[in-house]
Amino acid sequence: MMQVLGQYLPPKAVEYCSELIMLYKLHLHIEVERKDRLGDYSPHLGKGNRISINHNLNPFDFLITFIHELAHHVTFKKYGPHHQSHGVEWKEEFKTCMRPVVMMHIFPPDIEQPLIKHMQAPKYTHSGDVVLMKALMKYNKQLSVILLDDLPNGTLFRMTNRSKMVFRKLEKLRTYAMCEEMSTGKKYKVHLLAKITPINT
Repeated sequence: MMQVLGQYLPPKAVEYCSELIMLYKLHLHIEVERKDRLGDYSPHLGKGNRISINHNLNPFDFLITFIHELAHHVTFKKYGPHHQSHGVEWKEEFKTCMRPVVMMHIFPPDIEQPLIKHMQAPKYTHSGDVVLMKALMKYNKQLSVILLDDLPNGTLFRMTNRSKMVFRKLEKLRTYAMCEEMSTGKKYKVHLLAKITPINT
């Protein structure tokens, strides 16, 4: 198991996560990329409990996702099915499960600091935390990625998945930016972590 985990996790986290998987009798499945989620937890009473994580996450993102899903399992064991998916109980278990990992200083400082702040009020997905996700994305294998958050207001850009449409970034909101589609004048909220191609004018 540790050999497999070593392909996905930071080296310092492999033994700890392996022990957690054995302790909680978890079935870990490595999945192809899913656009709508980084990981998933499914309780299977009498058949073990299943955690799935996307295969293409960088090691630090994989570790945070593993702890996120582990917290779902611990919450389910303590409170059964009758609790909010990302409610108070899950938030407390997430903090408890993540604390030993943070204390081991597995994460580089540019991830550790926003992660500690994220732990104060965990979101339903850490991909909703712009500061933390920008730090994590620095460790992705893809190079030369430009995010909407990096552009100043007024810049024209194209979305990578809608190359014919040209947008102008108008103003930054909390996790989104208000943008105008130039041919129609329609306004759209676009996530700050969207990968874009700037247009030089």
